Amino acid sequence: MADTTKIYGFTALPADQSKVKPAEHKPQPVELSSLQPPHTALATRVAAYAKSKLDADTYRHSLRVYSYGCAIARQMFPQFELTPGSQLEETWFLTAMLHDIGTSAEFLTSTRLSFEFWGAFHALQLLQDPAITGDGDGAAPREQAESVTEAIIRHQDIQDKGNITLVTRLIHLGTLLDNIGAGADLVHPQTIENVVREYPRPGWSGCFKKTVEKEKSVKPYAMVSRIEGFEELIEKNGAEGGLMAKYD
Repeated sequence: MADTTKIYGFTALPADQSKVKPAEHKPQPVELSSLQPPHTALATRVAAYAKSKLDADTYRHSLRVYSYGCAIARQMFPQFELTPGSQLEETWFLTAMLHDIGTSAEFLTSTRLSFEFWGAFHALQLLQDPAITGDGDGAAPREQAESVTEAIIRHQDIQDKGNITLVTRLIHLGTLLDNIGAGADLVHPQTIENVVREYPRPGWSGCFKKTVEKEKSVKPYAMVSRIEGFEELIEKNGAEGGLMAKYD
């Protein structure tokens, strides 16, 4: 019987990232050919849905997040066992593609829920029911859908208390690198070059900053309001001297 805790990324890790030490070697360049998304029926269905609902900038951001998570996990945290073709890889891809689904123009102002919570609830449904996306192919098992849901709920829950799932750690690594330049020591600069060449980010810092500001203006109580100085960190990442300055 398959260990669903492991294959769907429910392994508990300390929320404090400093307690999970990366490999001692320095990261090496990773070619995009080794970071390709899975092509299962489920992954293909979800990617198409995300592309239809997200603006082009957020869709490309989601693909960058997936790519960075793969590169970092495989080189610096081999104990995560994020191997190509695995169910864990598919679960990670689904998480990356849907983590910002709640920021879609169609959804952000249509709910009073923080975008992470609404997006997680939506993901839980659409992953298990292909009819929601208008395609009868590719349904996720309940536990896989729940892993994605857990990670989306907590993808901006950046703190050092308690535990998080492995997939949540991956979404933290990928989003923090792309949005504020955190964790740059875990990925080779050439890997960033390769990823951004394939999934450009012109103006992403400004785009995401506006999304955060809109979420907070519509929902002053929103989950994202707990991240102090978030907009400034986003802006700094794309400004002169920031990690992503030359790409924005």
